[in-house]
Amino acid sequence: MMKRWLIPLLALLLPLAVSAQQQQIAEIASHLATDRITLHYDCVFTQDTPVHLTGVLTIQGSCYRAEGNGMEIYNDGTTRWTVDPKSKEVYIEPAEGLEDLLAWQESLTELKLSGVAYSPMQEDLSGFRFDTASLDDSWVVTDLR
Repeated sequence: MMKRWLIPLLALLLPLAVSAQQQQIAEIASHLATDRITLHYDCVFTQDTPVHLTGVLTIQGSCYRAEGNGMEIYNDGTTRWTVDPKSKEVYIEPAEGLEDLLAWQESLTELKLSGVAYSPMQEDLSGFRFDTASLDDSWVVTDLR
């Protein structure tokens, strides 16, 4: 079964990080309403058993996509798809866009952000959705909506 602790992987960005990162976080947050933001993250998720997480996070408006530790998480602002390609599992859940990130703020430590890039917002938001119709019968899709 998919490791459910990876859903909080999304809690990597908002201004809730360690004080050394506050200025960088504030700069990133100032672009949330106007740009597509891509960055590399490295942190420790400490709920239950500590887990070191690394990957890439892309945010636009209330949408985000996180890739790291062999997992992919897509959020189009209303639905979240947590995808484990190795195990061929997908969990589909209702989501609240960037509000999902706030739920795990107390569980992040040692947050490091790098490679922050800003680009113009794009009209095409398909990169923030996961199409389960393209999956074959070997995949397990759990729809909790």
